[in-house]
Amino acid sequence: MSTTRCFHCHESVPTTADYTLVFDDKSRHFCCPGCLAVAQTIIDSNLADYYRFRTAPATKAAPLPDSIKNELSHYDSSDVLDDISQLHGELNEIELSIEGISCAACAWLIEKQLRQFAEIAKVNVNSTTQRCYLLWHAQKLPLSQIISALQEIGYQASPFIADKEEQSFKQELSHYLKRLAVSGIISMQVMTIAFALYFGDYTGIEQSHQGYLRWISLLLTLPVVLYSALPFLRSALRSVKSRQLNMDVPVSLAIYYTFAASAYATIFNTGEVYFESVCMFTFLLQLGKFFEFRARAKARDATSNLLKVMPVSATLISNNEQQIVSARRLKADDIILIKPGETIAADGVIIQGDTTVDESMLTGEYRAIEKNLDDTVLAGSVNHNGLIQVSVITPLMASRLGQIIALQHRTFSQKPALLQKTDKLAQNFIEKLLLIAVLTFLLWYFWLDPDRAFWVTLSVLVATCPCALSLAAPTAVTCSLAQLNRQGILVKNSEALDAIPDISHIVFDKTGTLTQGQFSLNHVQLFNNNYNREQVLNIIANLEINSEHPIGRAFSPFYQQPLSLSQIEITVGGGISAYHQQQLIKVGSAKFCQVDAVADAMVYLSIGEQLIASVSLQDALRPEIPRLVSQLKSKGYQLVMLTGDSSSQAEQLQQQLGFDIMHKGCSPEQKVAHIQTLVAKGHNVMMLGDGINDSPAFHAAHVSVALQSGTDLSKNQADVVLLKPDLSLLLKLVKGSKLAKLRLKQNLAWAVGYNVIIIPLAVAGFVSPYIAVLGMSFSSLLVVSNSLRLLKI
Repeated sequence: MSTTRCFHCHESVPTTADYTLVFDDKSRHFCCPGCLAVAQTIIDSNLADYYRFRTAPATKAAPLPDSIKNELSHYDSSDVLDDISQLHGELNEIELSIEGISCAACAWLIEKQLRQFAEIAKVNVNSTTQRCYLLWHAQKLPLSQIISALQEIGYQASPFIADKEEQSFKQELSHYLKRLAVSGIISMQVMTIAFALYFGDYTGIEQSHQGYLRWISLLLTLPVVLYSALPFLRSALRSVKSRQLNMDVPVSLAIYYTFAASAYATIFNTGEVYFESVCMFTFLLQLGKFFEFRARAKARDATSNLLKVMPVSATLISNNEQQIVSARRLKADDIILIKPGETIAADGVIIQGDTTVDESMLTGEYRAIEKNLDDTVLAGSVNHNGLIQVSVITPLMASRLGQIIALQHRTFSQKPALLQKTDKLAQNFIEKLLLIAVLTFLLWYFWLDPDRAFWVTLSVLVATCPCALSLAAPTAVTCSLAQLNRQGILVKNSEALDAIPDISHIVFDKTGTLTQGQFSLNHVQLFNNNYNREQVLNIIANLEINSEHPIGRAFSPFYQQPLSLSQIEITVGGGISAYHQQQLIKVGSAKFCQVDAVADAMVYLSIGEQLIASVSLQDALRPEIPRLVSQLKSKGYQLVMLTGDSSSQAEQLQQQLGFDIMHKGCSPEQKVAHIQTLVAKGHNVMMLGDGINDSPAFHAAHVSVALQSGTDLSKNQADVVLLKPDLSLLLKLVKGSKLAKLRLKQNLAWAVGYNVIIIPLAVAGFVSPYIAVLGMSFSSLLVVSNSLRLLKI
C-alpha cells in the first residue's frame, strides 16, 4: 500500500489524519493542521501558483506558539528597531533571514505575500542567501505583523544584522565586478584590433592605418592599467616596501613594462605593440582572484546569520517596570525578565524563579537542564517553562556566546596553506627572474646589441612571467571548490584541501552529528486496555503543545485531534497537568505522575491517578552513519567520538558503530584537550560537529567540518560546511581534496618546467616578444585546462 504524502511538505500523512481541501478540482491531503492552515492561506491569498510551479516541497508548517508571538512584538520597540534597521527618510530598511526557502517559487510566494501590504515600498527576496530586503513604513506597519504574515504561509523570519566585515565584503565585491567588467570588455576590443595588426603585417597595411590602430589600442588600454590592474601594482609596491617579493611584483612588472614598451613603440613608431596581452593578462588574473573572493563571500552569505542564536531584545526591569530594550545595550547588574520560550539575552545569575533551559548549542547536552536560584545561565540558551529574573553578569557581546561569535572574523583573514606554499615558491622564483632580467638587459646593452636589449629583456619578462605559476593554485582551488559546492559541500577555507589528504583521525560529536539532535519516539508501553497507542500519543501531544520543552517536540507529529483542556499547569522539572472531561491528566516524570518508574522510560501519562502509559525516547541515529563509519574504517581512518552528552547512549553508539575511542560528558575545553593530545602525538585530525560547543575544538583540529543543520556559529567557525543533511558527503570531500592536491602538483610541475626551458631561449634572444606572449598564454591555458578537469569529477 502506497504512503499518502502531504500536499504541502510531502511528509507522510498519518492514517488517522483527516485534513483535506480541494485544489485544482482534486482533494489534497495534509499531515497536520499547520500544513492545512498554511495551504489554505496561500490559496485564499490568490497565490496558488506557488503549488503549480514550485520545484521542491515546502518546510513542514507548525503553529506559532503564543510565546513567540509575544516575542515578535519586541521588534516593534523603537529601541530595538533602531538597532536592527536603518532609517531612510520616513522609511525603514531591513534585511530578514528567512528559513524554509527551497526554490525560486518560495521567493516568488514571499514577495507576492508582502507586496499585498501598501505600507511596503520595496521587497526583494534572494533564494540563494535566504534573505529578504525590505523598505517599509515602520510607523504604519509593525515589523511583527510582517513576520507573522510570513509565518502564515510557512516561513520563519528573523532580523539580519550585517556586521562591518560583511559590509566591506559587499563593497569589495562591487569593486571586483567593476574591474572585471572593464578589463573583460576592453580585452575584446583590443584583441579585435590586434588581429587587424597581425594580419596587416602579412598582407600589407598602410603606415598611417597601423599608427591609427596602435593609438586606439593605447587609449583603450589606459583604463585597464590605470584601474583594473591597479590592485596588482599597489600590492607589489607594498611588497617591495616590506622587503618581500610576492607574486604581484613580476605580474606588475610584466603588465606595466609591456605597456610602457608598447606605448614607446606607438609614440615613436618603432618595434611591436602588445596591448592585447596587457588586457588579457589582467583580465585572466582578475578572473581568478574574483572566483577566489566569490567563494569566500558565498561562504559568508550561507552561514553568517548570527541572530538565529543571538537574542535581539530583552525585557529590562527598572523601578519595578518592564521595558523592552535592545539586548546589545544591556549592562552588568541590569535585571532582566526571561519568559518561557525566550532566548536568554546575557550571561547572568537567577535571582528569582526556577526553570529548565536548553543549552544544547553551547554544551552538547540534549536533555533540558534544571536551573534554580543562584544558578548561572548563559546567553543564547533557551528558557523552557519557568518565569525567571536574571541579574546580568556579562553583557551579550562579551558573553561566552559573544566571544565565540567574535572568533568568526579570524576565519576569513587566514592565508590558505596551498597559496602560502605557491607564494613561497613564487618568491624564490621571482628573485631569480628579476636578477636574470637585469643581467639580460646589461648583457645585450653593453656587449651584444644595444638596439635589441629592451625587446629581449621584454621577451624574458613576458615569456617567464609567472602567469601559469600564479594561476596554478587559484585555478585548481577554485575548480575544486566549485565542484564540491555542486555536490553540496561548501569549503570556506581552501587550506582544508591541502590538509584533508593527510588526515589520520576523524573526531565526531554525537548530538546532532551522529544523531539527529532531537528526541524521537522509541517505545510506548500501555498499562490500560481502554486506550490504544494513537489515543495515548494524541493526549500527550495535546498537553505538550503548551510547553517549550524539547521533549514536547517529539510528540508534535502525533497530534491528531484537539482535546478540550482546562486548568493547564506547568510544573518546572516535573511535567504538565490539565483537566479533560473532569478528569486530571498528568504528563511528565514518574515522580510528577505519582507512579512507579519503568526502565528506560522518560515520559509517563496518568489519568485520574492511574498509570496509562510510559514512553521511552531516544536521539535517533542518522540513517547514513553505519555505512559511512564502515567505509571510513575500511579506508584506515581512526574514528573518535567526543560528546557532551553524559547519558548511556554514548556507550550504546560506540558498541553499535565500533568507534576506536570514545569520551562522554566532555565540556568544550575537554574536547579541545582530547584533540590537542592527538595532535601532540603527531596525528592529523578532522573534527565534525554542529553546536556552538564544538567551535573551540574546530580550532584545535587540522580540519573542521560543520553540518548544514548546525548552528550558524559552528558553520562560521568551520573550514567546511556540508550543505545537505547527509554525512556521506564526507567521502566526496576526501576524494575531491585528494584530486585537487594532485592537480595542483601537476600545475606547479608544468609551470616550473616551462620556465626552466624557456628562460635560456629567451635570454639568448631566440624568443621574440610575440612568441613569448604565445608561450606564456599556452602555458597558462594548459594550467587552467588541467584545473578544469576537476569540474568533471
